[in-house]
Amino acid sequence: PRKAALSVRRSLKAPRETFVLLRGNPHVPGDRVEPGFPELFGETEAIIPKPTQDQQTSGRRRVLAEWIADENNMLTSSVIVNRIWQHHFGRGIVQSPNNFGQLGVPPTHPELLDWLALEFVKGGQRFKAFHKLILMSNTYQMSSRHSEQAAAVDPANDLFWRFNMRRLSAEEVRDSILAVNGRLNLKMYGPGFYPLISQEVLQGQSRPGEGWGDSSEEERARRSIYIFVKRSLVTPLLFNFDFADTDSSCAVRFVTTQPAQALSMINGHFVNRQAELFADRLIEETGTEYSKFVTRAIRLAYGRAPQPGEVADAVQLIQRLMQKHSLKEKQALDYFCLTVLNRNEFVYLD
Repeated sequence: PRKAALSVRRSLKAPRETFVLLRGNPHVPGDRVEPGFPELFGETEAIIPKPTQDQQTSGRRRVLAEWIADENNMLTSSVIVNRIWQHHFGRGIVQSPNNFGQLGVPPTHPELLDWLALEFVKGGQRFKAFHKLILMSNTYQMSSRHSEQAAAVDPANDLFWRFNMRRLSAEEVRDSILAVNGRLNLKMYGPGFYPLISQEVLQGQSRPGEGWGDSSEEERARRSIYIFVKRSLVTPLLFNFDFADTDSSCAVRFVTTQPAQALSMINGHFVNRQAELFADRLIEETGTEYSKFVTRAIRLAYGRAPQPGEVADAVQLIQRLMQKHSLKEKQALDYFCLTVLNRNEFVYLD
C-alpha cells in the first residue's frame, strides 16, 4: 500500500520575521512588517505579550482570536446576528452574509442590524437568549398570508410585512421525522455516527465500503449535526434536500425542488422505516381506533388540531387501502403515516 505523508509546520515561540515580497517574489523581500489589525476597524496596533516560559507558541493567533471575539468588535456581533436572522427568516438583513464590505449587498434594515448586535452584546453574547428574542418578536410571528396592497409596495418582502414560507433544511427534515416518531436521540457530544447507506451507493466509491463505519440504530437516531460527513459519500436524503457543499464555505444554501426529493421521501428506506416506527408509536398511544390514531398523527406532525373533515378523509383512506389494495391493517397505517410525512405542511415552515 502507498504511504501517506502529511506536511506539518510547527508553530514557533519566536516566529520568523515577515517581509513584503516585492512583486510576490519570495526571493525579493521588501519592508519588514509586524502583526496588526486593519485600519478600517480603528485599531491597527496588535499588542502581543511576550511568551511565558511554559508557552510553546508566539501567541499571535490568540491575540487575533480575542480581538475578533471581543464584545467591542461590533462587526463580529453584526455578522453573527445576521446569520441567526437568516436561519429563521430564510435570508439575512444583509443578504451577502460572507461579505459585509463594499461589494456586498447593503442591509435592508441597518438600524435593526445595529440594534440586534447591541442586544446580543448586552445579553452576554448568549445564543439561546438571542434566538428567543427573535422567536418572540412580532416579525417572526407574522402570518405568511399574501396581501395585494402590501405586495404592490414591497413585492420582494424586503420590509418583512409577512413571513416568508420556507422549506426545512436537509437536517431539519431528517430530525423532524425522527422527532415525530419519538426516536430522536438527544445525546450530545462525542464522535459522529454513520447513517445507513445502501450498498448501491457504497459500490459507487473508488474503494467500495472503505472509510464508512457501522453505527447502531440508536446512534443513527441522533441529530443530523452529528452525522459523519465524507465529501465523496453524502447521505442521499440530505443531498436531495440541498445539504451544504463541504468543499467550500457555504454562506447561503440553494433551495431547489426536484424529483429526487419526492422519490426519497416516498421510496427511500429511511423515511419508510421511520413511518413504520411512527405508526408503532401511534398504536401504542391510541390503539387502532382510527379517528384517535389520525388525530394524534396530525397533532404530532403538524402541531395543530385536525381541520373539519380531515379525520374522516384520513380514516376513509386507511379503510380503502385495506379494502381495495388488500393491505393488512398495520401496512395501511404505515402508509398513512408515510403520507403524513410527505405533505407540504410537514416539510415547509409557514
